[in-house]
Amino acid sequence: MSTPPLNPNDLPQDRPSYPGPSASGPSQPGGPSIPGQQAYPGQQAHPGQPGQLAHPGQPGGYGSGAAPAYNPSQPGYNPYGGMGGSGYNYAPPGTLAGWGSRVIASILDSLLALIPVGIALLVALTISGSMEQMSDGASTVLSVGYIAFFLVVIWNRIIRQGKTGQSIGKKIVGLKIVGADSGQLIGIGRTIARELCAGFFNYFCFLNSLWPLWDKQQQTWHDKVASDLVIKL
Repeated sequence: MSTPPLNPNDLPQDRPSYPGPSASGPSQPGGPSIPGQQAYPGQQAHPGQPGQLAHPGQPGGYGSGAAPAYNPSQPGYNPYGGMGGSGYNYAPPGTLAGWGSRVIASILDSLLALIPVGIALLVALTISGSMEQMSDGASTVLSVGYIAFFLVVIWNRIIRQGKTGQSIGKKIVGLKIVGADSGQLIGIGRTIARELCAGFFNYFCFLNSLWPLWDKQQQTWHDKVASDLVIKL
């Protein structure tokens, strides 16, 4: 036995009817009409709710183009994570300097310090005429030359290098000394300790100068004592 088809005319005529969506979008009392979203009488659509589209520029809306904010206070946050550096806590401002460039910078600094000694030697030879028999005047001039040598070393390798991270030789080659723990200048105090250790190690063992050839961080022994890095800018 089959059920006869339902006749629409048999339905109760007092049943309320609801407006259906039009071609331009549903009519929403009290709220804006949003394409592609269906609302019912008495219901207002709020942008940003699950399953609904928000207006451009609003949080969670399409076309806003805003990336989620990164909270630095989150555990494990590292502002330089992924930026390189051999396990340092900062982004190194340059690459580690090679052994050859460090040797060139050291030679240039030595030649700079020897300039007053060379000038004093020429003047002393002019006065005395011989290296074997120096007059008092020639010896005085030579002594002044050696004093000037130490003054140039102190100014260039301690004061200037401590304040700027660069001696004259490093400036020419494009090198700089920074702290291995911070990437900042190490200051005059640590520079003094660094230069004293360099003189001590180089005097007793030449391996100090060769150590950057196989060291992972390309450091000499005095670099490790002063906790610094020499970088190429």
